[in-house]
Amino acid sequence: MKIDISDILVSDGADMKVDLTGVPLQQEPADGYIIEGDMSFCGTLTNNNGILHLAGWLEAVYKSACYRCLGEVSSRLRLKISENFTSNSDADKKDMYPFEGKMLDISRALNDNIILNLPMKHLCSDQCRGLCSKCGGNLNEVQCDCIDDGIDPRMEGLNKFFERS
Repeated sequence: MKIDISDILVSDGADMKVDLTGVPLQQEPADGYIIEGDMSFCGTLTNNNGILHLAGWLEAVYKSACYRCLGEVSSRLRLKISENFTSNSDADKKDMYPFEGKMLDISRALNDNIILNLPMKHLCSDQCRGLCSKCGGNLNEVQCDCIDDGIDPRMEGLNKFFERS
């Protein structure tokens, strides 16, 4: 998601409206989520003495796996975005995103905000029963006849420790 910033770079205090819809950065499999379709950003970009301030709202729909049953979870994100960009080489030290030239790519900043605002555990519902520890069946869909043998023998010593205290 790139923005032509040539108009606001020439004068301090200049701003412009930003209304973009586009494909997000390609996610790594370890991210644990996939953006479904396009994401959209609506806001403003302001030049403050060479530091570009991006402010607005990001909307996207993401898919992930339920933490308990591994079923698909789909949810909508609406995030308030406030990020700064600089052409200086020490951008990372100042918690800003770097840019060069007349085009500003805001994809990384938006993707970072998505990652930071996703829940740690995605659940298909608060009442999700998860998977059976014996047969692996989804307990939301089937009632298995597996018998819970109690404690894993490798954890027996830990169980005895807690019984004494």
